[in-house]
Amino acid sequence: MQSQPSQWANPTNTGLALLLGTAVVMRSPLLLILFGFLLLTVVLAHIWGRYALSRVEYCRKLERSRCFVGEELELRVELTNRKVLPITYLAVDDTVPVELQIASTTLTYHRVGKVLMRFLFGLSWYQKVVRHYRVTPTRRGFYLLGPAQMEGGDPFGYVRDTKKVDDVESLVVYPRVVPLDALGIPTRRPFGDLKSADRLFDDPMRFAGVREYQPGDPLNRIHWKASAAAGQLQTRLLDPSSNPGVAVFLNTWGWDMFWMGVEPDVLETACVVAASIGHWACEEGVPVGIYGNGLAQGWGMTLRLPPARGAQVLPQLLEGLARLQMPTNHSLAETLDMEAASLQYGTSVVVVTRRVTDEAADAICRVHRSGRPVTLVLIGEAEALPRLPGIRIYHLTGEEALHAAVLA
Repeated sequence: MQSQPSQWANPTNTGLALLLGTAVVMRSPLLLILFGFLLLTVVLAHIWGRYALSRVEYCRKLERSRCFVGEELELRVELTNRKVLPITYLAVDDTVPVELQIASTTLTYHRVGKVLMRFLFGLSWYQKVVRHYRVTPTRRGFYLLGPAQMEGGDPFGYVRDTKKVDDVESLVVYPRVVPLDALGIPTRRPFGDLKSADRLFDDPMRFAGVREYQPGDPLNRIHWKASAAAGQLQTRLLDPSSNPGVAVFLNTWGWDMFWMGVEPDVLETACVVAASIGHWACEEGVPVGIYGNGLAQGWGMTLRLPPARGAQVLPQLLEGLARLQMPTNHSLAETLDMEAASLQYGTSVVVVTRRVTDEAADAICRVHRSGRPVTLVLIGEAEALPRLPGIRIYHLTGEEALHAAVLA
């Protein structure tokens, strides 16, 4: 916390000086008594105002640090006066993002993307005041609440003191997740056959049974409990890996060059599509990952989550999409060339983009020829596509219906 020194009110000083001069010139005891009373009042007000914010604590706490768009959260605000001196006037201005709707409080413009949430309090000695507000995020993203500034003073309004509260709190807002059929994508084999054709690799997570040990079996495959029960060595059998997985490539470029910016509505829809694909894959037990040519705010890197399975995959994928903001200087084609080659053979690649340039079309075809089937999901108005032989294409047409599904 940073505190600024209080100031005497200049008009008050001038008035006291005039009153004293008048009392001396007129030799009026009544004016001298009035001057003494006012001087005592101003001194007390100065002391009161100087220590008004001393040992005063302000704290805000969100119910959760992560939520989905449109999900309601509780915001708890606490203000505590830890001293004998009461505070008759205390105002708190807390900085919050404009994307957060807060019920039952006054919001005023502060700067681009930020508003001020104002609270007015009166605290007696050693009193704590707790207030609760309902917060509803209107857009996915990574948001910071704070810093805040407190202003307090004496009961007469002579002196004002301010103190800055530097503590901030973060909130990660996930994109919405909707069923694939609500987006116009079939739920039955939407991205082709995800089972590997060669079945060359054993999956250590897929236990299939045991058999007698044979010379040449790896020692790390011996099932010791089964061997003890059978009285001879038994080898653990594993199913071949049958799900090479899905890799989603999300293009953040809204135009031909990254510095031309993004189309916010299209990017939001693309994030909903990517999140919905990730949710579908996790429900089906298919490894899923996501790559984006945009910076993940707070992570200090581009969005890059290789295909994986497990309980933490979907939350991490949703958080990566929530943090995805500004595009990088790598085009969709460059991102595909850099990342697709490291994917397991047979991984289904899903490209989510607004437009497909000739350069991107060539990169998509190269990925398809490398043994990784490609599905193209187009967002926005229909445009003429370059030739893409063998590529499955979903065009999410009907902007009103699409946005209705996304915002439902």
